[in-house]
Amino acid sequence: MIPYVRGGWLRFLVAPHGSFVRGVPLRVLAFGVIATIAWAGDRYLSLHLPIGPHEVAGAIIALILAFRTNTAYNRFWEGRTLWGSIVNSCRNLTRIATHHSGQDNAEARAFAVWVVVFAHVTRRSLRGEKDWPEIRALLPPDAFEALARAPHAPMYAADELSKHLAALVRRGALNPMMATTAESEIVALVNCLGGCERILKTPTPLGYVVLSQRLIAITLASLPFALIEQVGAFTPLITMAVAYPILLIEGLGTELDNPFGHDANDLPLTRICKTIEENLLAAPPTPDDAPPTLTYYFD
Repeated sequence: MIPYVRGGWLRFLVAPHGSFVRGVPLRVLAFGVIATIAWAGDRYLSLHLPIGPHEVAGAIIALILAFRTNTAYNRFWEGRTLWGSIVNSCRNLTRIATHHSGQDNAEARAFAVWVVVFAHVTRRSLRGEKDWPEIRALLPPDAFEALARAPHAPMYAADELSKHLAALVRRGALNPMMATTAESEIVALVNCLGGCERILKTPTPLGYVVLSQRLIAITLASLPFALIEQVGAFTPLITMAVAYPILLIEGLGTELDNPFGHDANDLPLTRICKTIEENLLAAPPTPDDAPPTLTYYFD
C-alpha cells in the first residue's frame, strides 16, 4: 500500500503514483490504437454505429463495476479488520503472559518472540513467500528449522504459544483463569488466520470477472465507430479518456481480490508486522520491503 498524508488537493490530483494499476496503461493504449485505426480507416470504409447501444452498455457496465468495487473493497476491509484483531490479540496475549505469570525477563521475551513470529509467518504464508529473514533473526537455528519444516507454519507458531502457556500452568506460574484468557487470545489469532485464508482462497466468482472484462472490451473496442461522426480526429483521445476510469476500476477490483500482496493498494502487512515487533520486543524501527512513504496531499 502507498501511504499518503492529507493536505493540498491539487498536489494529490497530479501525483503519478497510484494513478494506474498493473496492466491498465497498456490496455488504455491498446484501445487508443484501435480508435486511431478506426478513425484513419473511416475515409476508406465508413463503419458508423449509433450511440444508443453504447449508452445501454454503459449503464450495464456501471452496475457491474459498482458490484465489483463493493465486493473488492469488502474483501480489503475485512482483511484489514482481521489484521487489526491480530494486532490487538498479539498485544493482549503478550501483556497477560508478561504481567500475570512468574516468568523471568528472558522467558517472557521468548514468549513474545513467538507471538511476533506468528504475525510474521502469517504474513509470509498469505503471500506465499518462503524467504523468512526477519523470522530467522528472531529464533534459534533449531527452532527456525522446525518452523520451516512444519506443514502449516502459522499453526506451528500458535501451538508453540499454547505449549508455553500449558507449561506455565503446570508449574504454577500462571493462574488457570488467566491462562484461559490468554488461550482465548490464541484462539482469536487462529480465527483471524482462518479468515484471511478464506479471503485468499475464495476469489470473486469467475463468471463475474469474465462477464465484466468481455463487456468492457467489446464496448470500448466498438466505441470509436460510434464517436467518429461526432468528434472526428478526437476519437482516439475521447476513447482513451473513457477507457481509463473503466479499466482502472476493473483493475482495482482484480487487484483487491487478494489484498495481502505487494500491489500499491494492498494491505500494508509488512508495516503492521513491524509495528507488532516494535511494540512487543521494543525493537527499533527498521526499513522494510513495503513501498516507500510518499507524501501525498489531499483535502
